[in-house]
Formats: sequence, structure tokens, C-alpha cells
Amino acid sequence: MPDREEAARGVAKPVTVLATVAAIALGLWLLGSILDVLLLCFSGVLLGLFFHGAGRWIARRTGLPRPVAVGAFCVVLVGAAGVTAWLAAPSISSQLDELMTTLPRALDKAAEPLQRFSWARAVLERARHADGALARRETWSQAGGAISAALGGFGSLVVILFVGLFTAFDPDLYRRGFLRLMPTGRRARAGEILSLMAHTLQMWMVGKMASMALVGIATWVGLALLGIPLAVVLSLLAAVLTFIPNLGPILSVIPAILLALLQGSTTALWVAGLYVGIQTVESYVLTPLLQKKLVSLPPAVTLIAQVIMGTLAGGLGVIVATPLTAAGLVLIKEAYVRDVLGDDGRPDR
Repeated sequence: MPDREEAARGVAKPVTVLATVAAIALGLWLLGSILDVLLLCFSGVLLGLFFHGAGRWIARRTGLPRPVAVGAFCVVLVGAAGVTAWLAAPSISSQLDELMTTLPRALDKAAEPLQRFSWARAVLERARHADGALARRETWSQAGGAISAALGGFGSLVVILFVGLFTAFDPDLYRRGFLRLMPTGRRARAGEILSLMAHTLQMWMVGKMASMALVGIATWVGLALLGIPLAVVLSLLAAVLTFIPNLGPILSVIPAILLALLQGSTTALWVAGLYVGIQTVESYVLTPLLQKKLVSLPPAVTLIAQVIMGTLAGGLGVIVATPLTAAGLVLIKEAYVRDVLGDDGRPDR
């Protein structure tokens, strides 16, 4: 009998290991399959928390019921966006058309210094052949894929918007539903951690919106003073891409420098200096001041999270990597460092 029990234990151990590995692999596969959906839902929740926080701020100062205040904020936001679009759409549309026609000339201008290198000429020649291939009839069969991608993007925006609105008007409904999944004795603490995570995400959104607005205004003023065409479109692009730390500013400066090259290398250097100056102030003055009162994120951790999420989920992963990291750091600090390790954050005596 002891031999049989020992043999059974010897068989059970590798079976348990294999079952554990299989379960982990299955979990990772399922997570990869639904990761895009989860990130869309997280984006909607992030938007909803921003709406809810703004509505709560209005309710405290006006005495309005919170749902009414949230609805009023959404109406004012949509109205302001509509009026802005109606007033600025013709100018922005014409500048976008001009940008699409000007960028190829700017690329050719930027490539001129490379013509003296044989390897660069070979790369440019292949790029020209690729451009010619786009004009062939069979290439246009891929247009259906582009249309599908556009429809998919529109559908994603609809999902984010509706999740955001539902979350904004009644966040307690989803909070209570989530807490019911927790053990009874841990629900109070789980509720505290959820509140801290929600507050962190709201403060991150406030700080990011402020940074985006200031970067956009400063970029528009600087480009206008330098006489760079399409300043409105370029400043909007800089403001929007500020939402993506580290990578966004690099992407926003490329079209500005290309357009400045059409006016000479000196102008391009001035534009590069303008963007570097604005991003330096944003990264080392504005963001630290906001983070000191709102939320603090280690830059290296943010960059690593962007690389990981970009690898797993593409562009959407890069966009939501920073707020996801902020929420994750709160969860680790509260649920693990404080509750499991017993570290309350005070320095050792």
C-alpha cells in the first residue's frame, strides 16, 4: 500500500504541473483574445470617470443633483465641440488638404542630402517603386480593408462613448456589482482601493487635459510667430499626441520639421528647438507641478508599460498604457505592499 501511494503521488506531481502550465497557457490565450475588448472597456471607464468627476465638481458648487450635473457637463462639452468644429472646420479641412499635398514635397526636400549615399539612393528608389505599385489596379483591392478598419475604429469609438456615459451617470451600480464578487470580509477594503484607483485616474485625466491644452496653445503661438504654414493643424496634432507620453511628442514634431524644411534648414532648426523647448517645459516643469498635486508616475515604468502594451495590443495599448499603469501602481501599493507586506509607507525608524 505505501508503494502504491508513493507511486500515485509520483504520478500526481507531474500531472499537476502539466495542468497548471496548461491552465496558465489557456488563461494567457483567452486574455490575448479579449485584450482589445478589455482595453476598449477600460478606455470607456476612463472617459466615464472624467465625466463623473467633472459632474461631481459642478454638483458641489451649484447644488444640482449629480446625474443632472453630469448631463449638463456632457451637453456643454458636446455643444462647445460642435461650435468649435463649425467655426474651425473649414480652416482645418483646407489645412489638412494642404498638409497632405505638401508633405510629399517636404519628404523629397528632406531626402536631398541623402542622395550622395549609395545605400540611401537604393532605399529611396525602392520607396519610389512602392509608390508606383500603389497606382496599379490590383493594389486598390486593399481599399476594402481600409474601409473595414475605418468602420472598426468608428465602432470602437461608439463602444468607448457608451461605456463612458453609462459609467458617468451611475458608477455606483458597477462598483457594487464588482464588490459582490469579493469575499464579504474584504469588500470594505476593496471598495477603498477602487475609490483610490478611480481618484487617481480622474486626477491623471485632469492633468493630461491641462497639459494637452497648454502644449497645443504654445505650439500654435510658436509656429505662427515662425511663419510656419498649417500652424492650426500642427498644434492640434501636438496637443492630441501629448496624450501619449514619451512617444507622442516625437511623432508630432516630424511633420512640423518636414514642412519647415521647405523654408530652409534654419527654419527647421528653429521649429525643432521650439518643440524641444515646449516638451522640456511640459515634461520637467508643468507635468511635475501637476503630478505633485495629482498623480506621480515613474517615467521608466511608463515607458516600459508602453512598450509592453504596444506589443500586446498595438496602438490602443500604447494610448491606454499610462493610465493603466497609474491604476496598477495604486493596486500594487494598496493590495500588496500595504495589505500583504504590512508596509504603510512611512520611513523606518
